Amino acid sequence: MPICLPSTNSFNQLYFPICTFVERLNPMKIFIFLFMLCIYTNVTLSQEAVNKTDSKGLKQGKWVNKYPGGSLKYEGYFSQSKPVGEWKRYHENGKTKAIMNYRPNSERVFASLFDEEGKLYAKGVFEGTLRDSTWNFYSGELLVSVENYHLGKKEGKAIGYDQNGKKIWERELKNDLPDGNEVQFDPSGIKRKEIFYKEGKKSGPALFYDENGVKTLEGSYLDDLSDGTWKVFGKDGKLQYQIKYDKGEIVNKGTMDTLQINTFKQYDKIKGTIPEPKVKESGMP
Repeated sequence: MPICLPSTNSFNQLYFPICTFVERLNPMKIFIFLFMLCIYTNVTLSQEAVNKTDSKGLKQGKWVNKYPGGSLKYEGYFSQSKPVGEWKRYHENGKTKAIMNYRPNSERVFASLFDEEGKLYAKGVFEGTLRDSTWNFYSGELLVSVENYHLGKKEGKAIGYDQNGKKIWERELKNDLPDGNEVQFDPSGIKRKEIFYKEGKKSGPALFYDENGVKTLEGSYLDDLSDGTWKVFGKDGKLQYQIKYDKGEIVNKGTMDTLQINTFKQYDKIKGTIPEPKVKESGMP
């Protein structure tokens, strides 16, 4: 029985010779023929046209771009000139730079970003081209910080971790600036510093603790300057002496001896801000 049945004249002219040839083959040869035909079809379909626009000038289908040296820069698909599905971007050395997943009818893009060695260093969401919602930052395979964004600016709580996954700092931010409480911890979980910020400046209460969690220093800031009464405590937690500031200047030096002043100068050196974590890229790759 024939395995191919012609129907129309045009169909016969195209396929009848192939059908006749196949009918003369034994089952094994038929299997090999069909297998090779599938491979040929798949290869042909994979050689799809790229970088095409339609009659209206809109980008459609697969698009690719290359660096001047010839290495691939990005590849992905457009529909009506809008990116859809998964896009991949590459460093000039060929390593993956970003994997972007575009949702239909949405400006939100789920992204994983990689350094020039191809190692993941950030993962989060873009709203258009701006960072938004929660972002995780990595060093190697280690999570080093979690930050929240609103349309490109840091907003809300941020947390930092050490190489063992222990929380070592947390802070509140608003409009890309520290705003609210900022706390630093030992890897053991003991609180070491607690400073209040307002619009990016230290303004409000500040507390410092030793390695055992005993309070050693308490005071307040005004526009990044020590202000008001600062209290110094001993290892036993008892008050040793007080120092009064007026916008960064000590005003009660006459009641203090040289040792007390020198001791407090040492405390001044540790009353700095907690370093801001480094972020490799602030926008869309």
